[in-house]
Amino acid sequence: MQYARFRQHKILTTIGIAVTALLLTVIGIIVFSEPLARWLIATQGEKQSGRELKIDGDFNINWSWNNTAVHAEKIRLANAPDYPDQNMMTLETLNFTFKPLKLLTGKLEFGEIKLDQLYLVLDRKSEDEANWHFPAFVKKDDDEDPIVEDRHEIPLISQLLLKDGNIIYRDAVRGLDFDLALDSLIGEGSEEDGDINSNRGFSINGTGSMREQNFELEATGASLEALRDTSQPYPLYLKLVMGDTEVTVDGTFQDPIKLTGIDALLKISGSNMADLYYITDIPLPPTTPYTFEGQLRKESDVWSSNDFSVSVGDSDLSGDLSFDTGGERGFLQASLLSNVLDSRDLGGIIGLVPSEEKDLAEEKEPDPAAKIIPNVPLALERLRASDLDVTLKAETINAPNLPFKGMEVRFNLRDGHLVLDPLNVVLADGTIDGIIDINGQHDVPPMKINLNLKNLSLDRFFDGTRFAAATSGVFGGAMVLEGTGASLADVLASSNGEMTIIMSGGTISKLLIEATELDIARIIPLFFGDDESTRIRCGVIDFDVADGKLTSDLFIFDTQKSTLVGDINIDMKDELIDAVLLGEPKDGSPLSAQTPLIVSGTLSTISVGFDAERALKRGAAAAVLGALLSPFAAILAFVDTGGGEDANCSALMNEAKNSAGTP
Repeated sequence: MQYARFRQHKILTTIGIAVTALLLTVIGIIVFSEPLARWLIATQGEKQSGRELKIDGDFNINWSWNNTAVHAEKIRLANAPDYPDQNMMTLETLNFTFKPLKLLTGKLEFGEIKLDQLYLVLDRKSEDEANWHFPAFVKKDDDEDPIVEDRHEIPLISQLLLKDGNIIYRDAVRGLDFDLALDSLIGEGSEEDGDINSNRGFSINGTGSMREQNFELEATGASLEALRDTSQPYPLYLKLVMGDTEVTVDGTFQDPIKLTGIDALLKISGSNMADLYYITDIPLPPTTPYTFEGQLRKESDVWSSNDFSVSVGDSDLSGDLSFDTGGERGFLQASLLSNVLDSRDLGGIIGLVPSEEKDLAEEKEPDPAAKIIPNVPLALERLRASDLDVTLKAETINAPNLPFKGMEVRFNLRDGHLVLDPLNVVLADGTIDGIIDINGQHDVPPMKINLNLKNLSLDRFFDGTRFAAATSGVFGGAMVLEGTGASLADVLASSNGEMTIIMSGGTISKLLIEATELDIARIIPLFFGDDESTRIRCGVIDFDVADGKLTSDLFIFDTQKSTLVGDINIDMKDELIDAVLLGEPKDGSPLSAQTPLIVSGTLSTISVGFDAERALKRGAAAAVLGALLSPFAAILAFVDTGGGEDANCSALMNEAKNSAGTP
């Protein structure tokens, strides 16, 4: 009994001592709370972060069993060593309340939190080095993911208010420099109507800049309580406006903290798709104004949109895409279909000038010094920013003065090296296929062009003119070029290789041929009456290309009525042409001018005349033709015109050789 009373007395004494110690501790904290809290913040803050954490301004605590109020000014957290900014975070004013009794149950519950003039710098140098890597939270090899999976562990907050915040994010890995000025951030603890799926309770408004482009940001979502609930998707609306580009995301996030489990409607509109590079790192071609709509999803590091649609003027695009951000560079995969691809809208995809620039160019007076080959340099930093594997099929291509029909192409970009393979363009009822290779890994990129022309219909190039009805036949050829340069103009100005076009059979307007011969007796009637056609026997032009200069090894165009031969030189660097053409009629037209036709000037302002001092006797064309035919047979063996047998061309060779050998 005495032992029991002694044990009971000991327990009560122990409890009494503990309660007394607790009361004394509480009294001590109340009396000495401010200096004690300063000391704890400084020592524990430095221990956990490895940096100096201090409150340089006023600091006071107004204790209450229900709600304790804390006020602090001029809080700062030093930056990690070897980073440019002295402080990672500064906060001018912090006010918050919390419930002390909840601490006895192991919970931290806040009332209202107000932050004024927050300045936060997030800086990443490499995949493994960033200023937010604190020693106490560095993940070891055998550690589990330190990110809290159950967001109920996040403290409950009744209301969160932020005013005049500034967040800077620099990422050397992604090449990003992001500066966001937050006008306001408001977060309500719970919904007034208890519906966590409503878009009330959370809002952000701010402005900023990224890649030297200014933007405005707006976001609204459900309550902070809904944010803590992992069992329900979190509704969120985001709107980003950067220049003429506007992006909206409206849907749900299974985990908005990790940006995963996204199922939302994505809408994008702007004046030029190429501007999306500033937001996505994806190198897209220039376009006219467009709209995009599709369902956005994200799992892990992969963003995707299936069955999306894009409208660009009279053009359309649809398909599926995914963008993986988990690697060193983003990786875009897409399968695209266009029912109608208009060069005035999506001409950048096939290298044509967008309509707005073209319209402006057409309004100006012709400039004799102007050049027609595009000299827009490749944006190498864009080619190197992301990888992609994109296939595009265009059922119909509308391009002024060019008889395009359709196209299938695969764009394969890896580490700045872009290859278009396979490339298949349907043009003039025939095809152009081959490979285009641009190696953007070099500061002066090399470019290779290897194209084959098959079954191209000659009459399609005269659609809408008076010559179409009298013109027929198909032709083919090949183009093999290699050059270096940051633009197409630079590449062609330095290119080496060869170009060949061959046509066998068909018909052509006599007006075109006899106009070239300057046969006045026949030209005048044709202008005032029905056009006639003449049969084509053979046509060949073979260029040797060296250092950007095209030199015709062979130029022959032989019809039932005449033969045209010549010597053509084109300087692609200065866009100059110098050609001498001789037309040899096969009848006795009395006014046929037996003088060489001279073509000169620039490619944009070609002048045509004749050289009276270089008149040739009848039969001279046959001699010239015979001299030019030496490489002809070799060319025929390698070029497919798609026109069947080349009997007409073979007959031309035999006839020309016989004529050339006649005294």
